[in-house]
Amino acid sequence: NRAPCCDPDCLLPPGPLGADPDWHVEYPDSFCVVEGSTATIPCSFTHPKVHKETGAVHKVNRVVWCRDHEFCLDPKANVFNGYDNTKVRANSRFLYPGDLVSDCTLKIIKTVKQDAATYRFRFKTNADKYTGAKGVRVNVTDGEVVKVRSSVTDHVVKEGGQVTLTCTSACSFHQLDVLWYRNGHALSETGPALHLSNLTNNNTGNYTCSLDSSGQKTSVPWSLVVLEDEGEPLCVH
Repeated sequence: NRAPCCDPDCLLPPGPLGADPDWHVEYPDSFCVVEGSTATIPCSFTHPKVHKETGAVHKVNRVVWCRDHEFCLDPKANVFNGYDNTKVRANSRFLYPGDLVSDCTLKIIKTVKQDAATYRFRFKTNADKYTGAKGVRVNVTDGEVVKVRSSVTDHVVKEGGQVTLTCTSACSFHQLDVLWYRNGHALSETGPALHLSNLTNNNTGNYTCSLDSSGQKTSVPWSLVVLEDEGEPLCVH
């Protein structure tokens, strides 16, 4: 039996009835995360400007993310619960970089196998409330080989040229936090793709990508050699 909900909001219906296009939460159907990595789940929401019956102007004052609960009405299922501009974490590994306007992005820090679940977003205005009932299924995988793939087939590129390195695995990395290194030194760039243009001697080196700062999910090195216009290798210091 489901435990009773002590939240006063549980006494209210889960949201506007019917397929009203003005009330909507958009997120991917499923999302793949590598265990130990940090993932950002994209999410957006919309609501009507005014309440149809009262004419009250809608203003979002509460946002909630929950796991494995149909309408996010059980506080025990919440991973994030924020009121007004106060962001209150229900779980320290779940962050809400979104806002109270349209962005409901959720970030999961250092994912563990137990994070595999269906997550839903609920928001409440001064006049109504709505839950994106479809939810997003988060799958957590481990043991994946992290690789660096290049936009060029050769490891040798002429000075002034460009190359894009992409960190890949079985998961789609379009929303995963990725750390990049050259010769073991961290680069300022983050994200699944590393764009290198106007190449010089400074770009020569061994590149690796990692999904977490511990280095447990790190790729094998990918070597880049930058050549002078004459075709001779630039000196590597």
